[in-house]
Amino acid sequence: MVISRRQLQRLALVILAAAVLAAGARQVATRIRPAWVPAAPPPEVTYWPGAREEGPALRARAAILLEGSTGTILYARNEHQQRAPASTTKIVTALLAVERGGLDEQVRVSPEAAGTRGSSAYLRAGQELPLLELLHAMMLPSGNDAAVAVAEHVAGSVPSFARLMNQRVRELGARNSLFQNPHGLDAAGHYTTAYDLALITRTAMRYPVFARIVQTREHPSAWGTWSNTNRLLWSYEGTVGVKTGTTGNAGNCLVTAVNREGLELVSVVLGSPDRWSESVRLLEWGFDTFRRLELASAHAPLVEAAAPGTEEAIPLASPQPVQLLVRKDQVDDVQLRVRLAPVRLPVRRFEPLGQVDLLLGDEVVRTLPLEAAASVGQPSWWHLLLGR
Repeated sequence: MVISRRQLQRLALVILAAAVLAAGARQVATRIRPAWVPAAPPPEVTYWPGAREEGPALRARAAILLEGSTGTILYARNEHQQRAPASTTKIVTALLAVERGGLDEQVRVSPEAAGTRGSSAYLRAGQELPLLELLHAMMLPSGNDAAVAVAEHVAGSVPSFARLMNQRVRELGARNSLFQNPHGLDAAGHYTTAYDLALITRTAMRYPVFARIVQTREHPSAWGTWSNTNRLLWSYEGTVGVKTGTTGNAGNCLVTAVNREGLELVSVVLGSPDRWSESVRLLEWGFDTFRRLELASAHAPLVEAAAPGTEEAIPLASPQPVQLLVRKDQVDDVQLRVRLAPVRLPVRRFEPLGQVDLLLGDEVVRTLPLEAAASVGQPSWWHLLLGR
């Protein structure tokens, strides 16, 4: 949700300017690496102060609720408990296929893939289809046969693909997961956590092709019509994915992504007696309780600074979105405090010039760098002459 200047005034957002004594101090903007870069650091995730105490009472063995755009965990119960993931495993399989495969590449289904037990897209040995179609066959009807075909195409074999899976999820910060196969059938040493699944899903949903696939209700193709096993796509407003899962060891599992009211919520319930209603209860609590205030988008001018030697105001912006997740009853407590470094001309665009603190009441809850949003040249001759 974008808040206008007038709305910001109504919300009593106060901007206070203060000089930074250390003139040499500079803030380096956080570099956001593309998700497909193997060296990408784990996404920054923080816990809402009441994440382990507040929220609905669920019977799921493990559960989590993550606001994806801010990386805030709103609800957590047994989120680091290692559990069998069932077909939620296919989120990782699809992520790797999108990152490493060509979507128009033809894939031949092997006898081993076609013979995989469990949920099926009913592929036949020797059948050829594009990788994009195979991903629909895997993510909508939860075809284990399609998952093995994807793994063999991307890595040559299931064991080799599993090694790639484990490497990739660790890069994403999923430290308590270990995968042995691409489909999620119960196997020794095959496990994940609610926390890890939320992190993995958050990255996967950044890929438009992944997001389109998991949001698709039905997909007709030359190889059949595949229907999505995720009922919430039909019944819960704003649902955009992502994956069901059921095995004997895992129980009923569901990873859900819902975009609504300016929030991007990802819920995970593992081992739930009623994954549908418990997911809805968790999501509804999130939407009823929280609000995301977007005060300025990345690189959008937020405040202006004056510099000796020019009448021209210097617009300042943050390289990151200036946003804050708050409870709905905290909106009026939000304030901004701007701290400026000494300004010397000329000023180059993107030059670090200070910081902006986001406060809830008197408490600083987030600090972001500020930089020049435009270049300003040398002082004018009359300013130099007058010493201004």
